[in-house]
Amino acid sequence: MKCARRLVHGVAIAGGVLGRLLAAMAEPQPEAPPAVTSPIEPCAEPSSLELWGTVGPSIVFGEPANPQYTQSFQRVGLLGEVGVAYRSSYFVDPFLSVSYATLASGESRLPNGPWGTGGTMDQHLGAWVIAPGITSDIWRFRLRFGLGLAIVVQKFDFQGQERSSNQFPLANQLGLGFNALAWERFRLDAETRLIWAPGAEVSFVTLALVARGDLLQFGTR
Repeated sequence: MKCARRLVHGVAIAGGVLGRLLAAMAEPQPEAPPAVTSPIEPCAEPSSLELWGTVGPSIVFGEPANPQYTQSFQRVGLLGEVGVAYRSSYFVDPFLSVSYATLASGESRLPNGPWGTGGTMDQHLGAWVIAPGITSDIWRFRLRFGLGLAIVVQKFDFQGQERSSNQFPLANQLGLGFNALAWERFRLDAETRLIWAPGAEVSFVTLALVARGDLLQFGTR
């Protein structure tokens, strides 16, 4: 009889322990806190030595020298430019550029006068511009400011003789460009620019394409 009681008592204890284990297993377990991951930083753009070329039409302001004798006058020309810049990690990037613009051409019919027998005179106006300056990128827009030297060349062809005169005034330029394409090391901008040389009374605007490419890259930008 004692053995039977002990057996029943042991079975009851074992059943209680098993019931507690099953209840504990049925309770929901607290979820582990999510792992904290550090944000992925975008890759920094490297600084670079940049080369570029510019080409586009130019429109010169002003009137011909002798409008009363002018037979034809063309104020639309063409500008070409090459330049080098350092694209740094600062807000502005320095550059140096050399450009040449065929600004205007015309034909005048001169009567007989103090210069001798009259005839047809062909005229041409062009300008070299050597300009250091800075650019600044704001989103896809690029601001440009330059201050340098202009070489204004006037050529005259009269009665089979060609003459020319040069002026060397300071030249200013302001530009606003928009980056239309950026692919790896290559960029393509559309830019409008105003260039004026007060000492020679020459001013013109351009609307040009600017192709830029990184020649060398340095570290991170």
